[in-house]
Amino acid sequence: MDVMLISVYAPQKDDSKRQLWDEISLLIASFSGECVLMGDFNEVRTESERFGSQFQHVPARFFNQFIDQADLVDIHMGGPRYTWSNKWGSKFSKLDRFLVTEGLLQRFPHLMGLVLEKNIPDHRPIVLLEHRADYGPSPFRIFHSWFELEGFDDVVHNSWNSNIVENGINNPWVIFKKKLQLLKSNLRLWNSTARERLITKRKLLQDKVEKIDASLMLDGGSAVLREQRVSAIKELTDLDHLSRIDLA
Repeated sequence: MDVMLISVYAPQKDDSKRQLWDEISLLIASFSGECVLMGDFNEVRTESERFGSQFQHVPARFFNQFIDQADLVDIHMGGPRYTWSNKWGSKFSKLDRFLVTEGLLQRFPHLMGLVLEKNIPDHRPIVLLEHRADYGPSPFRIFHSWFELEGFDDVVHNSWNSNIVENGINNPWVIFKKKLQLLKSNLRLWNSTARERLITKRKLLQDKVEKIDASLMLDGGSAVLREQRVSAIKELTDLDHLSRIDLA
């Protein structure tokens, strides 16, 4: 494919910038291939792209109109938020960017920009690259402690064996995704209920230990009370064990 690379170093004056936008628009319209604009546009698109200096609405509006009318796409850039700063570090702006035609994104859908370290110059260098990462199916959160809680196995078993085939769907991948969505939804509800039960159980056990301790301190209590205290402490320890598993 034919690609025209346009390196931009925009002037300071607003009238000169508007003239430059018009010239670039004509250049893009006269070219039959795709275009990449890159460099210092000396203008921001939104108020969030400027810090420490006044945002000028009119120049930004003309800049955005130029991007829209030329059917350009502003490539998302990772790294630091701003690409320019003064030497005192009191003013920051995103003046540098990549603008590409939509046809280029159709050919390279994973284009992204990256803002690099500035070091001494007032502008940070930016680089355009294609980055594609496939991390597989989206994971969902699950804790090891759930395997030790009552009802977890039943939720998984019942969710996975449920009949969710609709309108004669027999595509294994579609059925798998539907079962996974159902499992995630059911686990979310189960976890909410199980967590409330654990909180309530901990509170009851703590109250029970406090009452037993009060009785033991009053008259020494009985062997039965001491056994009940040991049992309650054991249950509290088990609950703490579940919490430690989650933290790990």
